[in-house]
Amino acid sequence: MAAFNYRQLIRQVPPRTWQFYFTSRKISLPDDHDWAMSASMLVPALIDATDALGDEQRKHIHSELRRVHALANRPGVDALRNIASPDAALHEDFPKFSSDAERALWVMANWPELFSAAEAICGVNQRIGKRGWKRLQVPPADNLFRDTEDIRALELALAIAFTPRKSTPRACQIDSLDRHLDGGLQLGILIEDNAQRQLEFGGDNRTYWRDVRPPMGMDVVIYPASGVIDILAPGGAKIQKAVLDQLGKHIFRKVLQPQSIKQAMFFLNRLRDGFDLFDDTQVDLGAHRIERIRLSQAKVRANRSPHCDYVIKPPGEKDAPDVLDCVKSHQVDHSLMGHGFNIVEAVVTLYFLPVDDGKASRVLHIELKQSGISNLRAMDEADAKLVEALLVAWGVMQPLPPESTNPVATETPAEALS
Repeated sequence: MAAFNYRQLIRQVPPRTWQFYFTSRKISLPDDHDWAMSASMLVPALIDATDALGDEQRKHIHSELRRVHALANRPGVDALRNIASPDAALHEDFPKFSSDAERALWVMANWPELFSAAEAICGVNQRIGKRGWKRLQVPPADNLFRDTEDIRALELALAIAFTPRKSTPRACQIDSLDRHLDGGLQLGILIEDNAQRQLEFGGDNRTYWRDVRPPMGMDVVIYPASGVIDILAPGGAKIQKAVLDQLGKHIFRKVLQPQSIKQAMFFLNRLRDGFDLFDDTQVDLGAHRIERIRLSQAKVRANRSPHCDYVIKPPGEKDAPDVLDCVKSHQVDHSLMGHGFNIVEAVVTLYFLPVDDGKASRVLHIELKQSGISNLRAMDEADAKLVEALLVAWGVMQPLPPESTNPVATETPAEALS
């Protein structure tokens, strides 16, 4: 991520959005400030006006703009889309904006609570694959028990589990977030930690020791359709087991016997948006002679009772409508591809232009399961690299750091679609 420079951020956002931001924050600019001036004149004028504000207002603006800068990128925008429900106005607004910085600023100005939740999602995503992270596999769950009383019971159980014997019960707070785009549930867990002594300056400019009990932070992300659990917690296996035992008792309502896995997950719900590439992608479809990309098959699973699966498989011809076209033409796109169902398996087909006149065009099928199973290893090395780059560009795959990654798990084509 580039270093934060609020002047550069001001240049990335059009005047209309800055005007809305300053108005929503009730910040008065100089009387001669004209929002209708040209962009070349407005940018330095807005920078000067911001610099001329009082210390408190300037510090507040800098603090908010620093947060906007942190989400003004592809992972940040994905987190904003992830936390917003499928029918949120945010999804209609985003295509109208000119940059990720404008998108992030618009959300902060309109939906500050949603922005804060997106920060939590982005923070967890950045820690995946690093120290304190463990990816586990359990049987897929048709339902998670996550009502208010279930979360409160989990808070009490974790507080007791992390309280030493004969000690005062520790405080515990759990914030639950729906990851709508990923079809997952994120639990942010804070547990009161051991007392520590902190050296501080007092009112007489002398140092004093103060006893504090900082919270121990943990995060758990559960993907019920695939049975994948990401747990991010300080400490080792003992801490993870204590958390998983209570998750099984209160959220899954069954004993969990997790198996360790490390392959990258596939966020197949992002295929609902089609196959447009962001401007900053490194993939050149023309250079690879890709003529068409279609979602040729998908299995969707209901995420609410009664639970069921639907397989959507249009005709296989290159010119036939794909899954996205079919659900739109049959007017079931809101129900099947919206909040009620998650894509758990998919086949994406690439059609290549013929290399020479008279030769048949080549077809490549990409078979994916949400848990990370695919047919990538069965491909030629060049095709596998192209497919991985496309999956990353679409946001479907978030590869782990090289030192944390195992080869992508594979199945035969018949098994992958069973």
